[in-house]
Amino acid sequence: MRTSFITEKNEIEEILDGLSTCFVGMNEADGSPYVIPMNFGYLDGNIILHSGPHGKHLDLLARDNRVCVTFCTENNQLMCQHPDVACSYSVASKSVLFKGRIEFVEDMEEKEQLIKAFMKHYIPREFKISAPAIRNVKVWLLRPEKVTAKVFGQNFRNTRSPV
Repeated sequence: MRTSFITEKNEIEEILDGLSTCFVGMNEADGSPYVIPMNFGYLDGNIILHSGPHGKHLDLLARDNRVCVTFCTENNQLMCQHPDVACSYSVASKSVLFKGRIEFVEDMEEKEQLIKAFMKHYIPREFKISAPAIRNVKVWLLRPEKVTAKVFGQNFRNTRSPV
């Protein structure tokens, strides 16, 4: 399987623009992983997440705010270097991984700005958001400490069926 790193910020942003879901990994109290799927927004190199004001995920983040957020392209194609060699198969895809610490945004104006940026990721228009809605949502901001991105399955042949 051939894997290459992606280092260009615009290519990473292009990957994120085409996705609707990420997976957020946190640490349980016993050190085991806890991963949840979430929708996201992206603004100025930062990941925007949001949730209700209560829940296990918030309890875990209050104890340890370190996270790993992963993204992977969807609807990928099965590829191979040779149809008779099992280990030559791969799924052509791209992935991005962000590591850092979650900050909870409390300032009402900043929360509104981030919620609007979050919504723009899905629907390219402006929204009016009521003050109660802003107050009742927990806005998470991840300013990444580390970003890595990879592309898998380069230079392989498209294989419609593994048979």
